[in-house]
Amino acid sequence: MIKNTFLGLGPMSIEVINSLDFFSKKFKKKIMLICSRNQIESEKLGGGYVNNFSTTDFANFIKNKKNKLLIMSRDHCGPFKREGIKKNKKNLIKEVDNCKISLLDDIKNDFKILHIDTSECGNQKYAIAHELISFCNETAKKLNKKIYFEFGCENHGVLTNFKQFQKDAEFFSNYQNKQFIVCQTGSLIKSVFQVGQFDISSVKMMKKIAVDNGLLLKEHNCDYLSNEQIELRNDHGIDAINIAPELGVIQTNLTFNVSKKLKLEKELNLFQKLVLKKGKWKKWNYNNENNLIKFYSAGHYHFSSKLYKNLLNKINLKLNFQKLLNKSIEKNLIKYFN
Repeated sequence: MIKNTFLGLGPMSIEVINSLDFFSKKFKKKIMLICSRNQIESEKLGGGYVNNFSTTDFANFIKNKKNKLLIMSRDHCGPFKREGIKKNKKNLIKEVDNCKISLLDDIKNDFKILHIDTSECGNQKYAIAHELISFCNETAKKLNKKIYFEFGCENHGVLTNFKQFQKDAEFFSNYQNKQFIVCQTGSLIKSVFQVGQFDISSVKMMKKIAVDNGLLLKEHNCDYLSNEQIELRNDHGIDAINIAPELGVIQTNLTFNVSKKLKLEKELNLFQKLVLKKGKWKKWNYNNENNLIKFYSAGHYHFSSKLYKNLLNKINLKLNFQKLLNKSIEKNLIKYFN
């Protein structure tokens, strides 16, 4: 296992990645950069929305930082886990093949932790997971790479079915290079809020199952947690957590406030209109929030757009945006280590 890995953080943008690099070096903390296939993807499959990075582009960018505390990790690799893919039985074989293409690039480029998520595969869940894990292990052996696995699905806000969790744990325990199993604690992100509830009794049961099977518990959907909510997780055996959209919201919020201060209203308005028009906010919509909240929840999907780059360039003519973002993200993350 890779030890002392508590924070899994989404590489939401070039600027966020730079801030995570800065934070990890300053506080000497390991960070798992958890790349969804929408964010970072093999060039053969079209790349991702973060700076239009392919897996190789991303890996080269990270390696150039010469920071061994940044651990490249794959989040939710499995059939039908990339947006825009229509789920049906006819597509399943192709989807498995595409997962292998994606995972091959991950392993070649020194990703260390690979999350296998076959939750959309019905009664073939374990068979396909075994196929993907075996493929990864065979590939890693050929390429002389060391990899570890995370296994499990993420049903937002749904508490764990313990019989199913037991089956998942027993299945996953058979692999020597296992690390994390995903646990459902009741956490749930909507809009720019944490609306879930941490279920202590359920976590105690999952912790016992995980320990009995030699696994660590990893919780997803941990954005927007209070200090008290973080303490609950530390006290009740959560070994690692994932945070992603919150980091994008921090950057969007900072962009908005700085643009207002610098009177870059025209450029900001154009970017806001783009974000609202594209409709990515619908994924997070909770209670028909106003347009500003919708903008905050979805701005990060469009940081690679010409409109955002133009806005950011104009901001940087007057101040150091990266330095401000470093401070904002540090303030947010340091609470996880107090």
